[in-house]
Amino acid sequence: MKAVYIEEQGGLEVLQYGERPDPTFGQDEVLVRIHSAALNRLDLNVRSGENRVRVAFPRIPGLDMAGEIVEVGVEAMERCNVGDRVVIDPVIRCGYCDFCVLGQDERCLNTLSMGTGLDGGYAEMARVPARNVYKIPDWLSFDEAASIPLAFKTAWRMLVSRAEIQFGEDVLVHAAGSGVGSAAIQIARLFGCRTFVTAGSDWKLEKAQEEWGADFGINYNETDFAEMVLALTEGEGVDVIIDNVGIDTWPGSFNSLRRLGRYVVCGVTSGYRGEIHLGQVFTRGLSIMGIGGWRNAEFATIMKLVEQKKLKGVVFQSFPLSDVQDAHALMESREFYGKIILNP
Repeated sequence: MKAVYIEEQGGLEVLQYGERPDPTFGQDEVLVRIHSAALNRLDLNVRSGENRVRVAFPRIPGLDMAGEIVEVGVEAMERCNVGDRVVIDPVIRCGYCDFCVLGQDERCLNTLSMGTGLDGGYAEMARVPARNVYKIPDWLSFDEAASIPLAFKTAWRMLVSRAEIQFGEDVLVHAAGSGVGSAAIQIARLFGCRTFVTAGSDWKLEKAQEEWGADFGINYNETDFAEMVLALTEGEGVDVIIDNVGIDTWPGSFNSLRRLGRYVVCGVTSGYRGEIHLGQVFTRGLSIMGIGGWRNAEFATIMKLVEQKKLKGVVFQSFPLSDVQDAHALMESREFYGKIILNP
């Protein structure tokens, strides 16, 4: 099969397009012909080795993918059929450790992820445990389906599971044009929240407001976002902040939280070391949290909402799989909104 793979970590040049062996699959697995694979920031780290991401070589990257089942293992036949259109949850749990048994599978002791510990979606074919495939309706394109898993799982985890968002709260979403940011805006709107978003380009803010319903857009290159948030909330601040940027936004985010506010972080692309005023944390009753992984049941809920057309994957641009270097270069430029797609 044709695939993109790496044999070392480094720049764009380490992404090789060529032939790889067709994957074999087990009795509880299915073989999926990949139609679309979406890029994630983690894909860049797998390629470059940044943030101490290490993988065995050769490795086919790609966490997010959607396609059609072409073969089914004997033990997977009750759940899956040849021809099923599916999207894949790339995080594979063991199902038998104490945490999995208790329904706390985000703490699974034997987790593997496609695209990091296992070969991923930058290929014509992928082997997948049957329990990790979700059927998609005929009206949902493969590109849109592939844009959903990691971004929406992360945004849902941050807003619903960790911050325990309440209807009508004020929510600040950083990096509105990112996959997580574009998903978080939709989820916040689903809960009837007033949404404040930041980005470094006016066109991204316009898209977030005009197409996705964000209430206020703030260009952090032109305006102090913390001052603007406080002005728009009459000095109160927001209830919840969703951050995948890190140190560049941390001081302003801390100052933008209202009493009993919750800050959730899922990425530190701008740096990870910052200062914190512990006195304000306990006097203002603030909660500072990370996502701590994902729970499989959360993705099942997300897909039900997608089927009900209450959540929608955000696709920016698609590339042939052979143009993977151009796709990675676009993601590194940050001149996109939503998800970048590869089509094998």
